[in-house]
Order: sequence, then C-alpha cells, then structure tokens
Amino acid sequence: MKSIRIPFLLVAIFLSSIVSAGDGYEITGNAGIMYFVAIDSAQQNNEDVYRFAVAEACAGKAKCQVQYWVGRAPSSFPLSDSQFDSKLVHWQQNLNTDLRRWLVKCAASNLFASERECM
Repeated sequence: MKSIRIPFLLVAIFLSSIVSAGDGYEITGNAGIMYFVAIDSAQQNNEDVYRFAVAEACAGKAKCQVQYWVGRAPSSFPLSDSQFDSKLVHWQQNLNTDLRRWLVKCAASNLFASERECM
C-alpha cells in the first residue's frame, strides 16, 4: 500500500504546479490579433510566464501578437509614449508563414537570450 501512495503523491504535486502555472501574468486587453499582458514584477525574469501567456492568448490562432509590460499593461490602443517605451517583450506569430519570434528590449532584459531579436 505504501508503494502505491508515493506515485499518487508525486502526481498530486505535479498537478498542483500545473494548475498554478498561469500565475504571474494577466491579459489586460486586446485589439484584433494583439494582446496586452501585465507580468508580475516578481516573475519578470521567468520566461515560462511569458510562454504561458502566449499559450492562452494565441490558442487556436494562426496570427497573434502579444505585448508585455512589467507591473501594469494597457488594455487597448493607442499607446502613450510612456507605455510604448516601457514595453519589455513582444511576441509575434504567423503560423501561415512559420513566423514565431520574441522581440525583447535588450537594453533592459536578458530574456530569451538564445532565441530573440532586440527591439
């Protein structure tokens, strides 16, 4: 009986980490294919949080773009100069042309260092 409990305990621990995997961000709005995301400041260097937001915002969409801010994010266009300047990351996706890329404000972050373009 004891040998059966250990696998169930491990599965329960694993599932609880999946359930809370989306924590650390909030989709604050969208305009067409563009989504606006606020990243919790405690998670700003956690690349998985950015990927979770892409998975949620772009689910089932061939064309999708996700813009990220730390702390507060806008909910619609137009962006103020301050909002434009404080954007940290931008995801672009067009599955019709096989485009998938991270654009990062490299002067402010080392996110996605091996797979990014600087903006």
